[in-house]
Amino acid sequence: MIPHIRRTVKFAIYLIILLLLILTFIYLMSKNVMSENASLNHFLEDGRPLQMLCLVVVFAVIYPFIGFAKVKIYLNQPVNEDKNEIIELFAQRKYVLVSDENKILTFRPKNKFNRLTRMYEDLLELDYSDTVLKFQGLRKDVYRYKRMLEEFAQKNRTED
Repeated sequence: MIPHIRRTVKFAIYLIILLLLILTFIYLMSKNVMSENASLNHFLEDGRPLQMLCLVVVFAVIYPFIGFAKVKIYLNQPVNEDKNEIIELFAQRKYVLVSDENKILTFRPKNKFNRLTRMYEDLLELDYSDTVLKFQGLRKDVYRYKRMLEEFAQKNRTED
């Protein structure tokens, strides 16, 4: 539950910063263009900031549940002998092996800007302690690399 709380706080901060940047942009652009009735000051007087803050909190609470996924990949064979090839597959896709402890491979992207845009919640964990791989991380990455691992396993089965 702790990762969900941490992700919620990070995403809320990210959304608040994004919202403040947008409001600042609107303020700077509207000084000479908009009338007094359509100004940012008028917008802020109506209680809308509280509504926007509530919306940010709701999105931040929902985000960890829809933005991250856990999947199982059925290989029907142990991964131990293929572990180095799997690490190489991730390296080709610009991921670095962070750790290999307790039969869990942990990867992160090499690109620092990519990591920043993901608020450093970008680790992919691959549990290979069984013939069923347990894979978790950001939803879009998990499903993308799940297909990659399934194709890798299929290729290894056809070679045997």
